[in-house]
Amino acid sequence: MDKSVIDLSTNQMLLTYVFVILAMIITSLNGLNRNKEFIIGTIRMTAQLFLAGFVLVYIFDSSSLVLSILMILLMEFFAIFNIVSSKKGQLSKGMIGAISISLLIGSIFTLVFFLIVVVRPTPIYDPQYLIPLGGMIIGNSMTGINLALNQVLKSIDTNRVNIEGSLMLGATPRMAMDTIIQDAFDTAITPSLNNIKNMGIINLPGMMTGQILGGVSPLIAIKYQIAIMTAILSSVTICVFFFLRLGYKKFFNEQGQLIRNQQ
Repeated sequence: MDKSVIDLSTNQMLLTYVFVILAMIITSLNGLNRNKEFIIGTIRMTAQLFLAGFVLVYIFDSSSLVLSILMILLMEFFAIFNIVSSKKGQLSKGMIGAISISLLIGSIFTLVFFLIVVVRPTPIYDPQYLIPLGGMIIGNSMTGINLALNQVLKSIDTNRVNIEGSLMLGATPRMAMDTIIQDAFDTAITPSLNNIKNMGIINLPGMMTGQILGGVSPLIAIKYQIAIMTAILSSVTICVFFFLRLGYKKFFNEQGQLIRNQQ
């Protein structure tokens, strides 16, 4: 590790939790009791990150292809799990399948292309590049699909009468859902577009900041940040595109009728 990087002692780490306490106080003064969530969330974050850190140290030292792939698959699994669990049993098996296929296709394609064509590490599966880049791509793709799913579910509840009316007039399920699909797609990709537009002016992103703190030249960090942001935008777009094209069909039965309940 670069000796120029300042390591945080245990006492320094503990001092960072002052920010959480401050947030809890402000929230309470605002009339909201979210202290339990703050505490549980902070504990979970700390435990999960330290666990991930120990695992990554082992994987980085081993440079194992199998372990690297398993780590990526684990990320994919938990990304899918987070989307599905947030709906608490509202989704059918078909919808879960559409979410899984879309996330895997978009994120893995983008990650493989990014490593083979753009970065070209040696070996190509070098966990130092594969896992951090994979985590950013998968995490943002998960958010994109989740936003699209939320928008579709909300729009169907709001426009159920209009959808069923269109079907009765002879529209296909795709035609009846066209506006909803477009709105969901726009909602899902907007955060990524906003990040790209504001990057470098309003904020210095996490990857770039981390590299600079690690002693990397800002110009090199900028190149990596531009590359990963374009990859994230691509992955989110691909994942959401496939999800919406596969997912909307799960709201209809074989006769093209709108299903009242996803289950």
